[in-house]
Amino acid sequence: MLLDCLAGLTPRDYTLPPGVYAKALTLAHARYLEYFGTASTSAILFYLVLRLRIGPRLRDFAERHFRRLALQTVLFVPPLLALLGLATLPWLLYAHHTFLQLGISVERWAPWSWDWAKDQLVSIVIGTPIAWLFCVIVRRGPRRYWLWFWLASLPLMVAGVYLAPLVLDPMFNRFEPLAITHPELVAPIEEILRNAHVAIPEDHLFEMIASEKTNALNAYTTGFGSSKRVVLYDTIIGKEPLPELMTTFGHELGHYALHHILWGLLLGAAFLLAGMYVGNRFVEAVLRRYGQRFGIRDAGDLAALPLFLLFAVGASFLTDPLTNAVSRVIEHQADAYALQVTGGVVPHPGYAAARAFQTEGETDLALPDPNPAIVWWMYTHPPVRDRLHFCLSWQDANSTQANPRKP
Repeated sequence: MLLDCLAGLTPRDYTLPPGVYAKALTLAHARYLEYFGTASTSAILFYLVLRLRIGPRLRDFAERHFRRLALQTVLFVPPLLALLGLATLPWLLYAHHTFLQLGISVERWAPWSWDWAKDQLVSIVIGTPIAWLFCVIVRRGPRRYWLWFWLASLPLMVAGVYLAPLVLDPMFNRFEPLAITHPELVAPIEEILRNAHVAIPEDHLFEMIASEKTNALNAYTTGFGSSKRVVLYDTIIGKEPLPELMTTFGHELGHYALHHILWGLLLGAAFLLAGMYVGNRFVEAVLRRYGQRFGIRDAGDLAALPLFLLFAVGASFLTDPLTNAVSRVIEHQADAYALQVTGGVVPHPGYAAARAFQTEGETDLALPDPNPAIVWWMYTHPPVRDRLHFCLSWQDANSTQANPRKP
């Protein structure tokens, strides 16, 4: 009887009313323009910096004022990154304007501008010493610098993932311990953790006060080692009933328990190694043919940084389909994990998860029928319709089991 009732309340397909669909289409187009516009603008900017010899002029200015490479880098890198931020700003302004119009964002322009400024400052503070380290390594090992820098970058990658939830995230959002803001969620979460045989300390579960900036529904897993944590938006806590919310938590628990952050670091390191090697060959070829025209002395020259960045922008853009394909596999694994571990806590978790995806899709204005080419190139998660159908199929296959098999 309960199963029939739940099945009747559960959508069998992800759809949107015509008016909401029109908004979703507008939002999708804004995101496409922001993505492709930012990538193309970044590439054009670095090409112009090379072609107009802006890099050599800035390098010469830095060398006239300082003899030490570290201080020269301080004069060279911040203006370059600031120029990049200003060049791509129009795409961000357009996207945020659209998000405000459609009701996805509630962050007014003044706080949004302050967040953008903080993001630029963070990029400069992090990017400047990394650029200095890169130039030092290139100058000391011009034949194998791509390997030495890759090795040096590994602890930096781990440190970045570790520090992000402790240092960077609180700069942009407020976080509260979930056990304090929503003590009613502690018991069902602990039951799911027992099902999964996973231990997460209470002080590693957080609520993000996202409603100050957005109406979007979301949750995520972040951090590494002792900083690893699960975060639920206050918007999703307020919008989803307990069964649906617990399947969302189960998904994030999947990322936590299946060590997806560690796998992401390992895959990122592998992609970086390949990128450093190919980038080295690319830069060497360009400098042999155009180095004198661009005013670049060698790969260790500060003026060569825009050339490396041009390659990085192009490589990142062209490999996005591959990295996003891996991400979609990981997200599907987390979906399947959630259905397993919420059995016995959530009645018929497949139906609850399907209802959660319908709610999240409607609220976040996710298209029911995205272009397959866009999915292939841009989507980090499977389309909402595919995720909903998977949950329904799983539940239909397990409908006779009161407590589906636990992992």
